[in-house]
Amino acid sequence: MDRLNNWINCSLKLSKIDHFMVPILQGLGYLDIELIDYEDKLLKLEPSNKKAEKEIIDDSIRLTKSFTYSYLWVLGSYELVRTIDQKCRENSNLLGENLNNKIKELKIKFERIRIPLAKMEPAKRYKETDYRIAYPTIKVPGNRLGWRISENEYIVRKELSDDLLDVLDEL
Repeated sequence: MDRLNNWINCSLKLSKIDHFMVPILQGLGYLDIELIDYEDKLLKLEPSNKKAEKEIIDDSIRLTKSFTYSYLWVLGSYELVRTIDQKCRENSNLLGENLNNKIKELKIKFERIRIPLAKMEPAKRYKETDYRIAYPTIKVPGNRLGWRISENEYIVRKELSDDLLDVLDEL
């Protein structure tokens, strides 16, 4: 419940930028909480050679749904962060220089995963190191669902949501 309250409080703070952002962030927050709960249950599933074919198919469907919802969460959250960044560039006094910089850094962090997810090419800043595809993976550092973006780097959706909450909490 604390995480939900955090999302709601952060969404209300967004009304100083644009009141239409409030329900968008609340929706992303609800989805974030559902994904965390879903991941917790999913990652507790034990692989077994003794599982019936239907159980294996059901587990596969659950995993696909989780990655799909995570994908959609990233796209929606990126657009929100991008819009906030744009409004800050248009009015540098809107949130202040320190917070404007944090939002810009967060947008860049989201770009690194959003571009290969949406465009199937690496983000320009990382074109020399990153794959063109973000490969879904489980049991990444933090024991969460995420994507492998280069030989040694992963992006975890929950870490992005934590970062988004941290920045918006400063509004």
